[in-house]
Amino acid sequence: MEEERKEEVELGLYLIKEVFEEEVDESKTKYIINPIRSGNKIMYEGSIVIIGDVNAGAEIIAGENIVVLGDLRGVAHAGAKGNKKAIIAAGNIEAPQLRIANLLWENEGEKENNEKIKTYAHVENNEIILTSY
Repeated sequence: MEEERKEEVELGLYLIKEVFEEEVDESKTKYIINPIRSGNKIMYEGSIVIIGDVNAGAEIIAGENIVVLGDLRGVAHAGAKGNKKAIIAAGNIEAPQLRIANLLWENEGEKENNEKIKTYAHVENNEIILTSY
């Protein structure tokens, strides 16, 4: 029986050589059905869907989109191959930092009591925008 080789994916902010805009409506997707604990790092070339929470101290890096069916409290980097059309979506975004392609958004502090829960991050005018749906 021939052994399958799995190559470790190298993705990240400092590995992006050029940025581009390419639709990511369809992509190869990895599904993870459990919470991601602090200290864990998940990397995948396509999109990542996590059914569970991403806890503070965890890191998710995807070449395409990131979707979390739960709370996103860890760092998320979508479009890690340079695609500015990648998105990050979650039931609730409380991450300290989000990255899309070569752009960075940092949480500036506590949200106001009347502020809506942010659930969607995308790039608009070369800036990461968080919105509620």
